[in-house]
Amino acid sequence: MEETAATLILGVGNVALGDEGFGIHVARRIKEIGVSDNVKVEAGGVAGFDLLGLLPGVERLVIVDVMDADMPPGEIGWFELDKDFKSSEASKLSFHQVGVVELLQIAGVIGLKPKVEFLVTRPTRIEWSFELSADVQQAADKAVQHLQRLFPRRAA
Repeated sequence: MEETAATLILGVGNVALGDEGFGIHVARRIKEIGVSDNVKVEAGGVAGFDLLGLLPGVERLVIVDVMDADMPPGEIGWFELDKDFKSSEASKLSFHQVGVVELLQIAGVIGLKPKVEFLVTRPTRIEWSFELSADVQQAADKAVQHLQRLFPRRAA
């Protein structure tokens, strides 16, 4: 039986749409670098309801994504949802087929209620491209550094 991590870092987005792939790029880099033993990292893409299968046993969920946020290009933001998965910021998370907040509300109905936090940036370019814009690449670098500080890898 696989041991479940207390914390899940979940990068979501679509890498074929430029900056929309921010969460996936960050998750892949964090997975390569490594984090604390009790942290699992997944690049969830835009899998919608399939992401529910990642939540059993997760106490803290950090979602890395883009949103229509009031922040300058290249910056990152951090916010959390309340226990009912509501936030004034959360309404701006609408780039995916199934909204992240709606997915979390469904998870809550079936008894999966981790503490939910978001690490976000504002996209500057969502178009057919596998590359992040320079601003969002800068934000991805900051996001990776932030997650490394939050969940440091133990020295061997």
